[in-house]
Amino acid sequence: MAGKILRRSLIVTGVVVVLFCLAAMVLTFTERGRLKQYLVTALGERFHSDVQIRDITVYVYPRVYLVAHGVALRLHGRTDVPPLFTIETLTVSADLPALLAKTKHVARVHLAGMNITVPPRDLNKPQEPKPGTAKVTLPLVIDEITADDAKLTTLPRDPKKIPHEWDIHRVVLENFSFEEPAHFHSTLTNPKPIGEIDSSGLFGPWESDEPGSTPIDATFEFSHADLDSLKGLGGILSSKGKYEGVLDDLNVEGDTDTPDFSLDVSGNPVHLTTHYVAVVDGTNGDTTLKSVVAHFLHTTVEAKGDIIGIRGTPGKDIELDSMVRDGRIEDLLQLVMKGDKPVMTGHVSLAAKIALPPNPDLKIIERLGLDGKFGVTGGHFTSDMVQDKVDSLSRRGQGQPKNEEIDNVISNLRGQFILKNRRATFSNLEFDVQGARVQLAGTYDMGSESLDFHGHLVLDAKLSQMTTGVKSFFLKAVDPFVSKNGKTDLPIKITGPRAHPEFGLDRGGHGDDSKKASDPKADSKADPKPPPKDKKDGQR
Repeated sequence: MAGKILRRSLIVTGVVVVLFCLAAMVLTFTERGRLKQYLVTALGERFHSDVQIRDITVYVYPRVYLVAHGVALRLHGRTDVPPLFTIETLTVSADLPALLAKTKHVARVHLAGMNITVPPRDLNKPQEPKPGTAKVTLPLVIDEITADDAKLTTLPRDPKKIPHEWDIHRVVLENFSFEEPAHFHSTLTNPKPIGEIDSSGLFGPWESDEPGSTPIDATFEFSHADLDSLKGLGGILSSKGKYEGVLDDLNVEGDTDTPDFSLDVSGNPVHLTTHYVAVVDGTNGDTTLKSVVAHFLHTTVEAKGDIIGIRGTPGKDIELDSMVRDGRIEDLLQLVMKGDKPVMTGHVSLAAKIALPPNPDLKIIERLGLDGKFGVTGGHFTSDMVQDKVDSLSRRGQGQPKNEEIDNVISNLRGQFILKNRRATFSNLEFDVQGARVQLAGTYDMGSESLDFHGHLVLDAKLSQMTTGVKSFFLKAVDPFVSKNGKTDLPIKITGPRAHPEFGLDRGGHGDDSKKASDPKADSKADPKPPPKDKKDGQR
């Protein structure tokens, strides 16, 4: 009896299973067309796009699985720009009752091989609905959207500029709908400097007519950015910050930390930190730096300016206004000059325009251009030989050549400069110590580290007062020829390598020309240019 009951139960169970499988197969075939049409309608409505799907597979049991291949969405049907979305494989997982509800509910969507191309807002021209076409409303919520190895491209407003691209390793959106912002988390690679960016925040709601107007509010971490990928720089940079706005117009604020920042020209690492506030055009990456405050050693540099693209040229053109209010000259020298010990210490102030044109084949220092003014107070030379010469100059200038108590005198330095092609050209350069003032113009070659300066030495004392004994007696006859307004005026030159400069009288007649460059009246009109190759004095 028990055996018969068992056999009947098994038969009934088998029949139920077979009928259920047949029903699932029937549902699969009958619902496939409906689900495909639903997908096309939902994507087309929500993204205001013409939708193309190469092929689609639907499984209804035990859950609804939809796999679509070769998906393309063209915003407003446009063919003059790439599709808004192309997706190699789109996989949807949902419960059938949830799909049949008034508000459609999808558990998961996975996107493989996705490319997003966002046109700029001024290129979006929404088309009017075709006559007789009714607007379809399909409320939809997706619990989770994931995408792997996607690419986001934003087209610039100027079609001749280079589009901005991001390679996105992975992005996850939770509780996505077209009515409310969704939480997201993404990881992507920054091309230059090469590094990984981890970002999370709120994205949306999606602006169907103008995707570039889609809002975003998020934080980011930029880690292990190798500055060696930028020729002429060194160090590993990390950054944290936040950004908000819309896709093609973002406000960004953040901090960077580079413990081992260096320039190849010196190779001396310094710990560099910055805080910045900027506005980024997401269509092309052009950036307006509203404020940058950079700090290294005991010096702070403030800057602002623009980082913009140039038609048909890879990279960005950087133009900044920078200022150092109360820094240390030794910090700046350590950054740009070779050697463990800077040639001078003291307080420095500086104002300069920075230009860095794009050229990925050249190092930073080879592209860098500077045009500015500086001043050094309380300066002291670290080389005993150079400082001894400065001390001797001060003694003679005060008419006390044998007074050893005049020692370790401080120097003040000021002037204008232009840096171009690793060559610094100075004008209106003045150096003074107690009893003496030097007025110079000339050049410093950062490659060979060689000096070529000419100018005037003006001393408070008469020439005869700079020595003693018989020499002093005979020099009294020369005093009238080298004196002006009661002071001694001598043409001088400083030449040779930076480490061992040579000081002497300039018998080549450069002194008169260099004095013009230090004329205070000419200061306001000065627009110093790099010297021609056939001149040695660096004068205009």
